[in-house]
Amino acid sequence: MDRTTIKDIASRAGVSITTVSLVLNGKEHRIAQETKKKIINIANELDYRPNQLAIGLITKRTNTIGLIVPDISNTFFGELAKGAEKKAAEKNFNIILCNTNDTASKDYEYLNVLLDRGVDGIILVPSGRGRDETIPKCFTLLEQCQKPFVLADRIKVGDKYSGVTLDQEQGGFIATNHLIQNGHKKIGCITGPLGMLNAYLRYQGYRKAIEEAGIEYHPKWVREGNYHIEDGVELSKALFQEGVTAIFACNDLMAYGVYQSAVRAGIKVPEELSIVGFDDIIFSQFSEVPLTTIHQPTYQMGETAVQKLLALIMDKEEKNEKIVFKPELIIRNSVKAIQV
Repeated sequence: MDRTTIKDIASRAGVSITTVSLVLNGKEHRIAQETKKKIINIANELDYRPNQLAIGLITKRTNTIGLIVPDISNTFFGELAKGAEKKAAEKNFNIILCNTNDTASKDYEYLNVLLDRGVDGIILVPSGRGRDETIPKCFTLLEQCQKPFVLADRIKVGDKYSGVTLDQEQGGFIATNHLIQNGHKKIGCITGPLGMLNAYLRYQGYRKAIEEAGIEYHPKWVREGNYHIEDGVELSKALFQEGVTAIFACNDLMAYGVYQSAVRAGIKVPEELSIVGFDDIIFSQFSEVPLTTIHQPTYQMGETAVQKLLALIMDKEEKNEKIVFKPELIIRNSVKAIQV
């Protein structure tokens, strides 16, 4: 069935196309009330939907925004997208979601796709792999197109662009300090990719807590991962051999991998190994041993990113700013206090 046009409504109502256009765009001041009512009823009856591309040619706005995330299978980004979609819908905007599989070259490809689609603005969560070569190109492209954009999660607090993130270093500090407060001194750390700022800051929080507690730092107790479950499985094996009593995994997915590796090695959690994660994704509370972790207000971060982006779209005088949320330790059952 063909999509209804204003020509169809005009034909059914027995009026001109111009009259229909004026009524549907709220500019019908000199049109009889009875005619207005008739046109609106016919439009509803025919399930009329405005052609947003045509409207965009006039208004220079499509009421769409792009959201680029690294891995939609990670529930952290799924929750971020849900919050973003809710806030966008409240403001009558639609979201085009792009998933890069954590590959920075796709960040650039999708930016071009979204710009070709005429989106009004873009929210970007930068990818991890290959970001050093590609991300500067992304920023240059957006600046050249003068397209409003907001960075989310994996950003530098000192950047000149607008962004929404968590105090990552404080989160890493709180996670590690919780293990220290429970008597642990041999604390391993599985980081995210250290070329990515949020991973580096979480690791810095770990080091800060270790040093402030007067515990000697051992580089061999640190392993660099890539935020995937498999990293937790594989990298924890070396830490088990080092005799650590606790592991801070810098995201919950890697913490799940540590769980799997511990089970295969016959190590009991938390009796023989304590674990703290980061993100507090939904499955962490439902694990056989519920995971102690750092909570990020992910849904709210998605909402806030859209809110800031829309402010930039609507007002060219709107200033760029960083919005930084505070981390919260969620204590569950994966940490055991040991004798000092």
